[in-house]
Amino acid sequence: MLERLLAAAAESGLELDLRRREREFSAAFAPGTNAAKARTALYPLLAALEENFLVSITGAPACLMPDAFEHFTWPLGERGPFRRIKACGRCALAGRCPGVNAAWADRGLIKPVLPAPAEIVLELNKKCNLACRACFGRSGEELPLKTAEKALREAAALGVKSARFTGGEPLLYAGLERLLRLARRLGFYTLLNTNAVLLTPARARALAGLVDNALISLPGPDEASHAAGSGRAGTLGAKAAAVGRLRAAGVKVVRAGTVVSRQAIKNFTRWREAVSALGFDLWELYRPMMAAEALEEAPEFDLTRREFLALAKAVAAQPRAGVRAVLANPLPFCALQAAARPYALGARFDDGWTRLVLDAAGSWKPSYPSREFLGAGLARAWAHPFLKRMRGTGWLPKRCRACPMLQVCLGGSRFQAGEAGSVFGPDPWIVK
Repeated sequence: MLERLLAAAAESGLELDLRRREREFSAAFAPGTNAAKARTALYPLLAALEENFLVSITGAPACLMPDAFEHFTWPLGERGPFRRIKACGRCALAGRCPGVNAAWADRGLIKPVLPAPAEIVLELNKKCNLACRACFGRSGEELPLKTAEKALREAAALGVKSARFTGGEPLLYAGLERLLRLARRLGFYTLLNTNAVLLTPARARALAGLVDNALISLPGPDEASHAAGSGRAGTLGAKAAAVGRLRAAGVKVVRAGTVVSRQAIKNFTRWREAVSALGFDLWELYRPMMAAEALEEAPEFDLTRREFLALAKAVAAQPRAGVRAVLANPLPFCALQAAARPYALGARFDDGWTRLVLDAAGSWKPSYPSREFLGAGLARAWAHPFLKRMRGTGWLPKRCRACPMLQVCLGGSRFQAGEAGSVFGPDPWIVK
């Protein structure tokens, strides 16, 4: 099947290079490439390769395939056949893309990349029934229901596709089902982040048909590690039962999320087997995003790059059978082994690159732990000077801006850079 897909892509004029040992694949638009035919051929090829290969596409602007923009890259300062057109002003990549291929500008092939966020995240509250050691903050704040409804309506009008509901613990929010029903009417793909302890059979039935994708926090996959990580004993069983209840309620994808500790690294294989047995579709492993004072209280999350590399090595060597483990939040790709890079999701889902978070206090921000608040209106927040500067990537070292992995890596974590001195400084794990 792969050979057939490669042949179809080559027929369009694309220059292809599949490096199996390095787990890398590149496709270059050469002069004379049939852009429409190449686009049609690339989508199934990406679906076949991107889980196990780092994919890069050159010689074309990302607006040719805006929902696969992270694979497009350009040499630093390249102009070549590119020029800017009016639509470029609505594109989130305007600060770093050289423009549109002149020959395609009037062919109707292109759409701006992310003129609005791909996803909004509503932080419904900062209340929780657990006391997880890796949690970045708990308080009594709660997002007013009417504020949340207004945010959903504005997002729908802007063309946002996904709405995520989180906390705190969203199952403690009295208006959750009402918001999910509104999101459904507005046409959103809906996601729910929960610890799932409160997901009784009755509550699961109330969610039936309202949630497409659920993420369950999993501080540990056995009773001892879960109790140590969550601050409450005897709750793992409730999470195990919740997986089945969510599926019965029509949830298509059920994921587990674990903030990485030294124990998780040391026991990766055993933990992965346990997560697989619990029936999850995906296991997301998060680099800790915790302030210095929080790490002092929970030093098991104060990881070095070398420690994380040990985890990345294990992730890259995971067998095909069982749950797929991925490295799910920002870290520099230059810090990873080549074999681990296809398992890393990069920074594009964090730091305001493709989505924004509505804080329980009612202000938009780039990510969960961010201290940069962007205001109350979604459209104005998405166009905020802070995000424009960030998306331009001019603050990155020259070698980062010239790197073919930039569109996925995006310079690593802005939170970690901020902890090291400046949000627009280097992530401390960047290889110098």
